[in-house]
Amino acid sequence: MLNRIRRSGFAAAALTLYAATVSTGAQASELNLSLNDDAARLTYAWDISANDLKLDAGWLTHQDRGDVLNVGLHLEGAASSGASPVIGGLGGKIFYIDPDAVGFDATVIGIGGYLRYTLPQYNRFNLYAHAYFAPDVLAFGDGDTYQEFEARIGYNVLREADVFLGVRYANIEFDPVGEVTMDNGLHLGIQLRF
Repeated sequence: MLNRIRRSGFAAAALTLYAATVSTGAQASELNLSLNDDAARLTYAWDISANDLKLDAGWLTHQDRGDVLNVGLHLEGAASSGASPVIGGLGGKIFYIDPDAVGFDATVIGIGGYLRYTLPQYNRFNLYAHAYFAPDVLAFGDGDTYQEFEARIGYNVLREADVFLGVRYANIEFDPVGEVTMDNGLHLGIQLRF
């Protein structure tokens, strides 16, 4: 039953992403897939205007811990000067967290952003990190706080494709049961730009 719900939820999210992309006339898009033995995350991001706004949607599933769905909006731009600037995005994400281990779920609004940097002398290598935090005041349902951190190093194998190695930590706190870690540890992934 749970797998059928996950599949139908994923299909609905994919259809929504497709409709949003077609209706906004997206200028640039990114598709990320990262995984390890226990978890996988699929994220799709696209530009929605000429004003550096970027919309993204993602799904993190862990075979023993549950699912995290998210939709985010960021203002993206150069966070430093120079020939190879740090690119940053500042904004937020709405997360829906559905752990398997407890009978609770939550919707939270996480504030944060990301940084991406391509090494100038070794321009096939890039660094990326993101962080989001949702305090209790921005948590709805049964959740209290949520935090998510990710860092990775990527290698540009094709002009529009990277492979990367990363580490991720996603954790939510529920008032009656305490903290539930949705994902932690290393993952491998690919990023496609089109």
